[in-house]
Amino acid sequence: MKGTTYLDSRPQAPPPGTNEWARPARWRLAWLFALLAVGLVAGVSLAASDPDWDGTEPENISMSEQNLARQPVIAGGPSGRMVVAWSDLRSGETWRNIYAVLSDDNGHTWSAAPEAVARTADDSLLPDALAVGDRTFVAWVDGVGDPLAAVYEAERTGTGTWEKRRIPSPVPLSAMWPCLAAGAGRLHVVFNAGGRNQPDILYAARPLAAAAWPTATVVYTHTGTGSWFPKLAIGPDESTLHVVWEERASVDVRAIMYMSGTVNGAGVDWSSPLTLSAGTTLSLWPDIVADSDGNLHVVWGEQVGTGAVYQRDQYVRYARYDAASGSWSVKEGPIDLNPVKVNELRPTDIAPSLALLESGRASGDRQVTVCVAWYGFREGGQVEPAEEVLLSCSENGGQSWPPPQNVSRSPGQDEISIAPSIAFDSWGRLHSVWEEHVGDSVIYNYEIFHTYALSKVFLPFMMRN
Repeated sequence: MKGTTYLDSRPQAPPPGTNEWARPARWRLAWLFALLAVGLVAGVSLAASDPDWDGTEPENISMSEQNLARQPVIAGGPSGRMVVAWSDLRSGETWRNIYAVLSDDNGHTWSAAPEAVARTADDSLLPDALAVGDRTFVAWVDGVGDPLAAVYEAERTGTGTWEKRRIPSPVPLSAMWPCLAAGAGRLHVVFNAGGRNQPDILYAARPLAAAAWPTATVVYTHTGTGSWFPKLAIGPDESTLHVVWEERASVDVRAIMYMSGTVNGAGVDWSSPLTLSAGTTLSLWPDIVADSDGNLHVVWGEQVGTGAVYQRDQYVRYARYDAASGSWSVKEGPIDLNPVKVNELRPTDIAPSLALLESGRASGDRQVTVCVAWYGFREGGQVEPAEEVLLSCSENGGQSWPPPQNVSRSPGQDEISIAPSIAFDSWGRLHSVWEEHVGDSVIYNYEIFHTYALSKVFLPFMMRN
């Protein structure tokens, strides 16, 4: 039954002619026995060397009766509104739906129960979320396989219901994850779409007051085997769009690309793209934020080695655009010199998540804090692997990065913590959500956990997630 198909926390594009999304359960069980064998023979350790983060005790906010919550995302706004959205298959349902909890006190308390953003006759997956003042938006994709069924956006109304809108695409939808941003009274979205698992980058926008989306347009045409998983940020003028994505020359050669767009009436004038990653690397899953001076901060995952994903070392790379000089610089070496690995049951990528906070501008003592979260386990111990959510925060605008801290702080070897998303609240505290393994199956059984920093920056500040 279609409603019982589940995705990895980060979608992996299947080879042409295959359906990676719907592999049978017996295939997944084979991986389970393989992992147990590897754990007994080799053994790896938890990230015990990473100090614990000073945050609240992680809390289960999804409360999924079947422990089938996946793919969380968190967003916050200056009003104190925060939202966490995820995909879930709850008791009595045939299809996965998008659920959300909301907070109006900076994540101190959340909705008494998760809300269904929209129920459709298809699996709803891969949400993004955005808080604009007191308004809350969620986007997601419906369907499993290639092509997917549709991409949607929904806004929570004043009566507590969700108003759903379809975002038309002129081409079939491939494996994709929509990304929202807002500025100058408009809501923007980017996603990738196109047949034969060779997608292009698409873009659409609508006025916040509009009731419908126009058909998205192709803004970048792939040059290799596809343009994947774009992320979007808006500059301080609210008229400049910044997009990064993963461009695949082949299965083993993937680059991080960037281009900007200037809003011109109802359209956008797009610049020529440039490559941020260097050489023939395996660079993937970027994220981007912009500060109030127009400086840009970009991170992505990098895999080193050959073989399956779980056999490779994974790192987080960082690049910065300086608006004053108009130039890009890429950090020499990764943010953390010590690599992480992922397990072989859900062979996913570390897919880093960014958040940015500015403080002290009014007093003349401006500080730009850029935080990045990722996940993985450290190799070298004598127990089975268990990923933890890791976090590093640069307090000087990306010039230096301290060693990571362990955000998830899971107590046991089986409590795998993966797929983090981070955001700052209006009090200057950093929040993180992630998938936490709960239950029997390492493949299927997860809940969404949440924690926030016990310390906060001094006001006034500006948050840009």
